[in-house]
Order: sequence, then structure tokens, then C-alpha cells
Amino acid sequence: MPAFCARWPDGSFSIVDADDETDARIQLDEFGDEPAELWPMQSCMLAFDLADDGTFRFKQFGEQTGPEILEKGYPVLDKALQDDAFVEHTIEAQTEPQEYASAATKILRKAVEAERERLKALRRSAATTEHGKAIQRELGGSGAYVDAIVEQVASETLRRYKPAKKTKPN
Repeated sequence: MPAFCARWPDGSFSIVDADDETDARIQLDEFGDEPAELWPMQSCMLAFDLADDGTFRFKQFGEQTGPEILEKGYPVLDKALQDDAFVEHTIEAQTEPQEYASAATKILRKAVEAERERLKALRRSAATTEHGKAIQRELGGSGAYVDAIVEQVASETLRRYKPAKKTKPN
């Protein structure tokens, strides 16, 4: 089962294990309205530490996972991090913040701000059926999520339907 990376309009991202893109969008509806970008990941490896208080803390990405997320989901930040000033930069949060010269700090802040703004104007995809569009207007949600619900209910209704014995199919 592939893992999908979802880039949200606010700059955050989520990773979900799903059968396909539609399944990923349905599951991701739990976290937000609709991701701005969604792609199947080539590599997904994450490490977590067990803290003394019984919580888990993100530790690091796998060797291929972090670069893939940067390249596909954060191209502006990825380009900025190619500068020689960021040779030792790690994309995982550290206990001690990474310190850079003021010029490098400005470059990094500008890239992060650009990434946060880059996908903010995303417009939610529309449901494809009239019934789905009505549900979406009333309840919100991504078009893919609403379409999947409508399809599931329609399939279940058709499966339960028992025509009268003398009814001829059209």
C-alpha cells in the first residue's frame, strides 16, 4: 500500500497510507478540508523517540524521505537550502536551534514565508454530482471526499434494492 504526502495550504504536510489517491483524500479529510498538493511517495521512512513522559517525538526522516518532501512539496525552501550557508542544515527540529549569519537567516525566513504563501489561494475541488455539490455546500469537505461518500451510499442503496418480480429492466 503506497504512502501519500499531502501538502496543506498553510505550509504543513501530512503522510497517509492509502490504497490510491481517492482513499488518501478521504482519510486526509480528518485533518483538514483538502490538501493543496498530493503525491505518492517513493520513500517513506520516519523515526520517533519514546520520551520519558510516554509520548513520542519525531526524530528524523529516512535518507530519501526528507529530500523527496522538500523537492516535491517545498521547492522554494529546497532551492534556498542549496546555498552553501546551509550545508549543515537539517530539516528535523533539533533541541538547540540552528544558528546562521543574519544574511542566511533572512534567506531562510524569506523561503519559509514564500512556502506558507505559495499555496494559500487553493480553491477546494468541486464534487462532480449535483447531490455531491449540495452536500459540499452544506457541510464542506473536498470534492473527492464528498464524491466518495455519495458513491458509497449509492452503491449500498443499489445493492439493497430488490425489484418487484414483474418489473422489467429499462
